[in-house]
Amino acid sequence: MKKIIVATHYTLAKGFKETLDYLTGSVDGVQAICAYVNGNNQELAKTIGKQLNNDDECYILTDLNYGSVNQAFYPYMSSKVHLITGINLPLALEITLAVKSGQAVNIPEIITKAKSQIMYVNAFASVYEESSKDE
Repeated sequence: MKKIIVATHYTLAKGFKETLDYLTGSVDGVQAICAYVNGNNQELAKTIGKQLNNDDECYILTDLNYGSVNQAFYPYMSSKVHLITGINLPLALEITLAVKSGQAVNIPEIITKAKSQIMYVNAFASVYEESSKDE
């Protein structure tokens, strides 16, 4: 089975999961790990152990590259456990839809697409306004 784990500091993971459920109609295998909600570092290690098993292909999405949540998953990386950090909604949505539809998950391509969604709209708007004046 393919599954997705969204793991973040505090309750951000819960928000991502709820949003993914809303946008995709709920997908089996999407789980949220909200780290340090109770301030307990030991809970994260126990939760990771419960979520991972050798039979599953797992996509772990974390919030901060050098953050403690990402570092906690680092030892579990393998050919079946994919650790991706710097989560944003386009990234999470693309992976979720690929898993839901049974398509291959092309991680480098999905990351490139997700990065392209980050832009300073003010700068884009001024270019648009200039081009519309010329017409």
